[in-house]
Amino acid sequence: MKKILLAAIVFASSFTAMADDPSQRVLDAFNKTFPNVKEVAWTENEQSFEVKFKQNEILAKVTYDKEGNILKTLRYYYEQNLPLLIFSKVKTKFADKKIFGVTEESSEGGTFYHIVLEDEKHWINITADSFGGIKVDKKFNKA
Repeated sequence: MKKILLAAIVFASSFTAMADDPSQRVLDAFNKTFPNVKEVAWTENEQSFEVKFKQNEILAKVTYDKEGNILKTLRYYYEQNLPLLIFSKVKTKFADKKIFGVTEESSEGGTFYHIVLEDEKHWINITADSFGGIKVDKKFNKA
């Protein structure tokens, strides 16, 4: 009975990697790059660490590999933080829509802006690249 209970505890604990501390190498890389951030929270995945934090009142998430290299960054913000090129392209193409929110995704593949637009009847998800190219991903009717 004790062996079964011990096996169950070990099995269950293998799924709880939520608050594990990253390696010193990852911590050093993070602290060097982001010295003055707030509300820092780490999670460990099988091949990486993710850290969520606030920088200048913008929510951010950075994914590191086990060696401390950045794999991907996400930032969540509103239209006032969009680069001016992207802002002007979106406002020109979707003049009658309001920008509800932005998720900025950066990796070795480039930087993309996932933008949620809205009007009285619809939600529209678009993606803009760093050159101002825009594509519509999805369109939803409001309830």
